[in-house]
Amino acid sequence: MINPVRWENGRLVLLDQTRLPAEEVERSCASWAEVADAIRRLVVRGAPAIGVAAAYGLVLAARESAARDASALRSDLEDAIKGLAATRPTAVNLFWALDRMRGVIDAGPDLPAPALAERLLAEARAIQAEDLAANHAMGAHGVALVPEGARVLTHCNAGALATAGYGTAVGVIRAAHARGRLAMVWVDETRPVMQGSRLTAWEPAINPPWRR
Repeated sequence: MINPVRWENGRLVLLDQTRLPAEEVERSCASWAEVADAIRRLVVRGAPAIGVAAAYGLVLAARESAARDASALRSDLEDAIKGLAATRPTAVNLFWALDRMRGVIDAGPDLPAPALAERLLAEARAIQAEDLAANHAMGAHGVALVPEGARVLTHCNAGALATAGYGTAVGVIRAAHARGRLAMVWVDETRPVMQGSRLTAWEPAINPPWRR
C-alpha cells in the first residue's frame, strides 16, 4: 500500500511526490519547519494529506520546544501553527487540522511539553486514521454508482498520494476495480506539475492490482 505520510521513530516520513514517478524517495522531517517546507514544495500535496502532515508538524513543534513554562510553550506552538498555515492558503484540510490541534492545546493549558506532545500525537494519529476510514467509506458508497464495464475519467490526483493512503475520487475507482467493474480508466492532465501523468497513473502501475 502507498503510505504518503507516516509517523516513524519520532519523525514524520513523507514520500517525496516531486520525485515521482522516476524515483521513490522518502523525506524525513524532524521539525515543524521541515514539515512546512515539505508542504510548500509539494513534497506532500493533496488537502487531506497536507492536513495530516500539518497535524504531525505540531507534534514536532511541541517536541522541539525549549520552553520552560506553559505560556512559552503555547507561544512556540502558535508560531508553528501560523507558519504551517502560511504554506498552502487554499488547502481547507490544513486549517481544519490545525484548528483541531489547537483545541488539544487549549484543553491542556498547563501541561508540560512532553505530556502535551503525547496528546498532540494521539490527535494527529486520530486525524490520519479518520481520513483513511472516510476514504474507504467513500469508496464503498461510490462504487454503487459505477456500472459494470465502466470507462472512467479522472481529473487531477485524488488517490492515495493526496490522502492518508487510499483516495477520495480515485478511492471509488479502486473500489470499482476491486469488484471487477472497470474496463478502463482515463487519466487526464493537470498543470503545472503534471499530477495526472506523474501521480495518478503511477499509483495503479506500482501496485497492480489495487488492493483494498
